[in-house]
Amino acid sequence: MLADVLTSAASWLGERSLLTYVVPDELVAELRVGQLVAVHYGERLVEGIVWTTSQDEWVELEQGQELRPIHTILDAEPALQGYQMALAQWIADYYVTPLAYVAQMMLPPGLMQRSRAVLRLASKDEQQLEAAMEGGSLQLRALMGLLLAEGTIDIERLKELLGPKRAKAVLKEARELDIFSQDSQLDAPRAKARIKRVVKLIARGEALEDWRKRTELIAQHNALPVPVPVIPDHVMQPKRGGKKSQKTIENPWAIPEAVSATATLTLSKTDKESLWAQHQLAAVDLLLQNTDPNAYWSPNALCKASGMSQAQLQQLLREHILEITDAELRRDPLLGRTTLATTPLSLTPDQQHAVDCIVGDEYDLRPILLHGVTGSGKTEVYLQSLASIIAQGKQGIILVPEIALTTQAVLRVAGRFPDRVAIIHSELSMGERYDEWRRIRSGQVDVVIGSRSALFAPLPDLGLIIIDEEHEPAYKQSERRPSYHARDVALMLGNILNIPVVMGSATPAVESFYFAEQEHYRLVELPGRINATLPPVEVIDLRSELHAGNTSIISRRLKEELTKVLENKQQAILFLNRRGAASCVLCRDCGYTVMCEHCDIPMTYHSTERILLCHYCGLQSKVLQFCPQCKSSGIRYFGLGTEKIQETIERLFPEARILRWDRDTARNRRAHEQLLDRFASRQADILIGTQMIAKGLDLPGVTLVGVVSADIALGLPDYSTTERAFTLLTQVAGRAGRGPEAGQVIVQTFNPQHFCVETSSHHDYHGFYGVEIASRYRYQYPPFRRFVKFTYSHENRQRSQNEALLLYERLQQWIKRLGLVDTDIVGPAPALMERVRGKYHWQMIVRGPDLHRLLRVIEAPDWQIDIDPVSTL
Repeated sequence: MLADVLTSAASWLGERSLLTYVVPDELVAELRVGQLVAVHYGERLVEGIVWTTSQDEWVELEQGQELRPIHTILDAEPALQGYQMALAQWIADYYVTPLAYVAQMMLPPGLMQRSRAVLRLASKDEQQLEAAMEGGSLQLRALMGLLLAEGTIDIERLKELLGPKRAKAVLKEARELDIFSQDSQLDAPRAKARIKRVVKLIARGEALEDWRKRTELIAQHNALPVPVPVIPDHVMQPKRGGKKSQKTIENPWAIPEAVSATATLTLSKTDKESLWAQHQLAAVDLLLQNTDPNAYWSPNALCKASGMSQAQLQQLLREHILEITDAELRRDPLLGRTTLATTPLSLTPDQQHAVDCIVGDEYDLRPILLHGVTGSGKTEVYLQSLASIIAQGKQGIILVPEIALTTQAVLRVAGRFPDRVAIIHSELSMGERYDEWRRIRSGQVDVVIGSRSALFAPLPDLGLIIIDEEHEPAYKQSERRPSYHARDVALMLGNILNIPVVMGSATPAVESFYFAEQEHYRLVELPGRINATLPPVEVIDLRSELHAGNTSIISRRLKEELTKVLENKQQAILFLNRRGAASCVLCRDCGYTVMCEHCDIPMTYHSTERILLCHYCGLQSKVLQFCPQCKSSGIRYFGLGTEKIQETIERLFPEARILRWDRDTARNRRAHEQLLDRFASRQADILIGTQMIAKGLDLPGVTLVGVVSADIALGLPDYSTTERAFTLLTQVAGRAGRGPEAGQVIVQTFNPQHFCVETSSHHDYHGFYGVEIASRYRYQYPPFRRFVKFTYSHENRQRSQNEALLLYERLQQWIKRLGLVDTDIVGPAPALMERVRGKYHWQMIVRGPDLHRLLRVIEAPDWQIDIDPVSTL
């Protein structure tokens, strides 16, 4: 039996991504496709994935080649499902990425084992060792002493101890002697199950009842006033798998202050036995009350909570009432969150039609584009479609663009399918991701929800894929290979498994709506809100404000509506897609602008910390009082940011409770959740934020949304700029009026006639799409032609420019050689922000109907290649 094994050690860019090995007879019965195995590659032992197996009796080998056997099976359960391997093959082909790179992306971090070479003493003959010690160098004798003490030494560690040159010399000397041998080992995976010592109640039935009757009789003989108190709720909570709790567990069975610790020394034997029995009964009650399978009592915590001593615990162990054992504890990403159970809601006719299209038509498996206005009940459609799939014994995946910004959606899914939901995203710890991955693989999960990486969850019987907010650019991985788009990968996965794929959005991507128009997708629309109407949008021309003498960043109309909101005890959102207090710091006398020394962008002033900050590399510097160029005091701050808005609102409405939500105030997932919880629980009146507040939030108390400046998103030189601007304006407007009270939106702009502003003010996606798709057809932008963006970066500007020119010439040659007449190149040119983090970026865009023939022959190993980029910036 032969097996083709995929290893990262093989040449990733070579044609042979799979290596063939012989399956030893003792492994034939156990070996399965998708398993992790250890195989020899050269002198190393490396980890690989069994990709295919066969019973070929004859294999054509190159001269002198001999097939080697598989060394070990590392995991009895396959790490990859069959459909995942088919998907990995497609991703590798389409995004021109080594297959090993794609397969590794589908596994949880820390699972793959690192190969290391170790040196050991092959002989322990004393005469041989003495001879080697006498004739060897000082470093060799030190090495032998280390090996005699430790048994083995990692060669990488030896290089760290001696330095590369000395290590190379001593290794050469050691290999010439017969007393040393070099082996290859695999380190243990960094991701592993969490094992803890826990106390379990093992006595049951009559045995437990008999023990309890005896112990209660002893407890009743206590003459002291030490009643067993009612245990407070916060004490009755055992620990759960996850991060360690720092809370101190109170002891409700402690002897009252009236009976001091020294006084217990004078207790009679009967009283001591009675007190002992009370504590043991309390410990057993705590274990009985714990019904959460993910919660546990450690020996120390149980003793502390019940007042029991170690001696009392040992007695219960001897009597076989309790046992202390090792237990695997799940690290739960939802630990500490309150998930309220929810029940299915009554569906509107439009919603019911959407559910029927998703799960009721087994013959038309085209992808479904669910276009529903904000607040139209798309989430309920998702949940009831999932429930239908689960009833058939299958599982589903829900993709959300950014897990930190979609906490409400996650909790709603977890509440509908309690204990059957797994969460996958990059901000989980290694242990959390590993535990969730194993739960999914073992079939303990019905629904997986997460960011784009959740698409690679190893569900045994996947039946439905849902992509919420499918327009979001966060679904595109551009920073590393493969440069995949989760929406496109999900469509291919649905095609492989013949299952429905649902793409939902109030503002679908232009490409998605075009494919729905062409009937490649089924279009299902939810045109109205549930029990509410879309809020009216009022556009304020800031030019008129200036002519009227109002130089504030808050228009008179917006100020008036904010006053009403505060008087009525309602809530408002103010949106500006730029953080900081001033986006430009310059000298009015000489024109000097404070720039980041590592990036070609101006520094932003942050008034809260009183620093100048680069939003690209994070460089900080002190606030300037004098111009470093002309030494004058003409330094001034210009531009808008969320901090500036906060200062203005605090000055206009000193009584208002204000929250600011941007990258400066929410640097991690927990901070996002805390800000959302505070605002949702009415602890603030006005929320000021960037695009974070425009995504999927359901806040019934918000009756007013103000867009401070709609112009920031309109001026970028990119083919998708207007689409992003329309999406942001429409989505943030959709946060208003989702509760029982009507909402209103005010958009401030210097360009009210722009079709993007005009259509978004009427919630008119179809009107926007008509203008945008005509423009894209005119200039042959996606979806009419495909783009590939090539980016080169280097610390030397001339080097970046030269490399760009060289690649341009090679691309032109191959375009001509392959006869790609409809393919052209834009560039090369410096990127919009040429220098970022100390590196100069040059790029070019290759455009054509099909670029894969070109991509498969061009060699550009040092270039970042983004296939189907969502932005050309």
